[in-house]
Amino acid sequence: MLLSTYQKVIALFESGNGYRNASELKDSKITTVQIKELVNKGIVEHVSHGFYWLVDEENGKPGNYKFIEACMVNPRSVICADSACYYHGLINKEPEVLSVATLKTDRSRMQLNFPVCRHYYSNLAFEQDMETVKTPYGEIRVYGVERSVCDCIRFRDDIGGEMLDLIISNFLERNCNQMDRLLAYADAMRVGKIVRIKLNQIEE
Repeated sequence: MLLSTYQKVIALFESGNGYRNASELKDSKITTVQIKELVNKGIVEHVSHGFYWLVDEENGKPGNYKFIEACMVNPRSVICADSACYYHGLINKEPEVLSVATLKTDRSRMQLNFPVCRHYYSNLAFEQDMETVKTPYGEIRVYGVERSVCDCIRFRDDIGGEMLDLIISNFLERNCNQMDRLLAYADAMRVGKIVRIKLNQIEE
């Protein structure tokens, strides 16, 4: 690769805060062969189908990069359940598997360089309590904390009992004045009974 071409590619990625998609690269006359060469040399990371990241060995990736990349690869996805609870500070350790919500009709690929668990929702449930957060790298879509706790209880088999108990305990400690809001979401999502049972178990 010519030095001028290499410099052009690097400048293009840097102007996009490190991320670029295949369409943007094509529009800038960067060929797939050139990108593949940079990937093979470890200069560029293949994030997912059609998405790339300029490797920054000094600073690494941005915080919450998994959220950023998931929402970048599928603009209709939403960070949910235990991953959303981590985002909201209910747990300190990031779950190894990223929990993502998509519509039942959404069959777009989400093959990333980290494990992802997809949860499928109906149109009505999907839209409830969704927050959009703008970052320098793109938007993150994430469910609110009460909704996320309800989702954790709903997906308790995927989350695991120990993690679920920690999430609920921390919610009760930090958000005890939001109990009515939590139960309202639980009833709307038709998991009110199991949420109340689980809350009572933790409080006993």
